[in-house]
Amino acid sequence: MIEKKIVSRLHWLLALAYVGCSHVALPQSADKYDVMAYGAVVNDTVLSTEAIQSAIDGAYAAGGGMVYFPPGQYHAGTIVLKDNVTIFLEEGATLHASRDINDYRMPLENATRPVFLYANGAKNIALKGGGTIHGGAQRVYEDLRKTDAFIEDITENARQAGVEMKMYYVLKPDVALVIFTDCEGVTVSDITLEESSFWTLHILKSSQVRIERVKVFSSLEKGVNADGIDINSCNDVLISDCIVSTGDDAIALKSWFEVPCENIRVTGCVLTSSSTALKIGTESHGDFRNIRFDSCTVLNSNRGLSIVVRDGASVKDVTFSNINIQCSRRHFNWWGNGDPIWVYLTKKNEASEAGSIDGVLFEHIKAKARGTSKIESTAGMQIENIYMKDIQISMLEENYLDKRADHALYIEQVKHLTIEGFKVNWDDAHAESGWKSALVLSDVHGGQVGRFVGRQGRMDSDVPIIALNNSQDIVLRECNSEEGGSTLVSVKGVESRGIVLERCNSNGNAANLIDVDASVTQTQSILTE
Repeated sequence: MIEKKIVSRLHWLLALAYVGCSHVALPQSADKYDVMAYGAVVNDTVLSTEAIQSAIDGAYAAGGGMVYFPPGQYHAGTIVLKDNVTIFLEEGATLHASRDINDYRMPLENATRPVFLYANGAKNIALKGGGTIHGGAQRVYEDLRKTDAFIEDITENARQAGVEMKMYYVLKPDVALVIFTDCEGVTVSDITLEESSFWTLHILKSSQVRIERVKVFSSLEKGVNADGIDINSCNDVLISDCIVSTGDDAIALKSWFEVPCENIRVTGCVLTSSSTALKIGTESHGDFRNIRFDSCTVLNSNRGLSIVVRDGASVKDVTFSNINIQCSRRHFNWWGNGDPIWVYLTKKNEASEAGSIDGVLFEHIKAKARGTSKIESTAGMQIENIYMKDIQISMLEENYLDKRADHALYIEQVKHLTIEGFKVNWDDAHAESGWKSALVLSDVHGGQVGRFVGRQGRMDSDVPIIALNNSQDIVLRECNSEEGGSTLVSVKGVESRGIVLERCNSNGNAANLIDVDASVTQTQSILTE
């Protein structure tokens, strides 16, 4: 420790000797470039952009190396990372983003806003160390300026319920903390990223990306647009063992470009989000393939898992596995309803192409919900091949005035659905007036529901536990009503047919096993003890 202090002091003295001179590279070890030796100042109000960039340029010119930040507070504008260079912030070092827009280099290719730490077309770059990069975001709470068209109905519902029509807005400069685009070989590890004004860590059109043990924080109340980690049209990405707590999406996969986002794994992360914890979309111009989310914990989030396609892409071969979810509703302006799962295929506008979702597995999911989980399509096309295995949803009371929840799980416009092992619990002590069925299948063609246990939302309600509407070729096997359950299965709709019940039980009350509406003309029911 004493030797490190002596070296740091020497670097500081050498830096003073070069004040007023151009930043010429000083003698360094073979691959370590201490920013203090290039004139960086340990002061979070004194700009060190030029010194830091000189250290990076020096390492790059030498073929690569580590740009080192000793403990202390640093202040800078746009910094450009280059081939074979690692930025290493020692524990206790914090790099602060300037609040002066004039300190940012614009324009930057593929960057629609000011960027603090930027790379374009670089190879073998890294952010490492136990230090912090801090965006210094500031926001203001004001009256709602305009209604978000995507949540227009939710906004009106909140208005009618008497919710305050105000939200937080970012104060300029609206700076993105880290953007790497068209890069190959990216490592971000062990570092902390805090309070970005816009998306925190954004990787675009890049490959061979490793993001490990990173911590991302922004205000859960104020952090509008402060996504944690965004992977955009990338290939070969691993995100592991990260802690992300953000005012917007925690980890989101996107495709701004007609370039696929594929071969992605997210594992071992702990996530808190005022929007969605683990998300694919909504920007979906390129396809999504071979995506794995596993062994993650979702805490205090407005939405757990989601796939939203509205720009014409196809989503195929996606798995969500071994995930515990705890949902909590947020203020109306956030996307999310306290719902653990949302899969949504739609068209952004009439001119948009209809995409597709085909082959999604949810397995070993345990969720505490305050909103209805949904799998639905409005694009004129069916979602295909949805598999749900060992799912448990506990419905809890909503913690906002503008109530939204009804069913536990609602599935619409799906072809080939398999649910194996599904349990629904309802919080009877705090039952919501709008609670209805445990499971609703509407316009589902070809499906199996096995090993279901549950009942309707309210003990005093006669709504069915499982509702089938205009659905065809559905086998219900070993589906059982809990005590206090009403009718186990109801079937409605002139398109309904081929409904089969095998070894189902309505808590010993055969009269409440199935209710077939008069409109149904082709339903086949096979009741097996």
